[in-house]
Amino acid sequence: MDGFLNILKLPGMTSHDVVQQARRRFPRIKVGHGGTLDPAAAGVLPLMLGKATRLSSRVMVGTKQYRAEVVLGVTTDSDDLAGAVLKRSSPPVIQEAELERLLQTFQGELQQVPPMFSAIKHRGKKMYQYAREGKEVERKERTVTVHDICLVEFFPPDRLLFEVSCSRGTYIRTLCRDIGEALGCGASMSFLLRTKVGPFHLDEALSLEEIAPHPEAYLLPLDFLFQGEEKLVFPAADLQSLCRGQTLLFDEPGDFRPGVLPLPVDGKTLPVYTTEGEFVALARWEKISEGTGTRFALTPERVFKLL
Repeated sequence: MDGFLNILKLPGMTSHDVVQQARRRFPRIKVGHGGTLDPAAAGVLPLMLGKATRLSSRVMVGTKQYRAEVVLGVTTDSDDLAGAVLKRSSPPVIQEAELERLLQTFQGELQQVPPMFSAIKHRGKKMYQYAREGKEVERKERTVTVHDICLVEFFPPDRLLFEVSCSRGTYIRTLCRDIGEALGCGASMSFLLRTKVGPFHLDEALSLEEIAPHPEAYLLPLDFLFQGEEKLVFPAADLQSLCRGQTLLFDEPGDFRPGVLPLPVDGKTLPVYTTEGEFVALARWEKISEGTGTRFALTPERVFKLL
């Protein structure tokens, strides 16, 4: 069984719990997940089965979207309400329009210091393990990108709901904390719902219990990540050596793919299909200089089917 499952993770489970349940349901099949969610959080958790685990890096870099609820005036050691309260403050009197303007200041590239209660490893040990021992470990700032952030609803005086689209590695708990600091009262995240990971959407996600009777019916194909994107198409006979790990060289890109031009040739890694529509590999498509001329090289990076 090779492909993806768009799983709805429920609150109270770790992402590892979901993977373990899937492994029990699909014995002898390799299973991985596409991005950790905190135990209290809910939402989209892509599962990769079989050969799909080889595409984990592609899933991880996909844009993620969340809805988060924030409680103003409460600061905790974990940046969410599951942690120990460090401080309580009165939130300022603020209007929705002011909140909306404030949230826009968090759009773009940000520097974030990951929370101590995180799965980042330091000397082979996870940060949250140090935190539970009462130890503080220095963490380096990370550059993350918030593509879009907007206020969904404000519940005066101390609760707000916002939606954010962001890059891999963005800690929403940290973002909530920073919003509170910008308001001068502190804040903690009270709930988190992940609504999107790349092409995996919440409205199509199902729990493991829901798919249990017929999991094959919900299995998404290996090329699900690339639907609607650029691709390269060749006759199957031309791809046999590529599928054995060899680089294909061509003199002219227009000569071997009539009707579908593989341009631009810019070093991108693209999905490769046979003319029958069968997904066989990911390959890097680039120009190479040879003496005074230029040739075109297709180098396999991941092969999923031998021809």
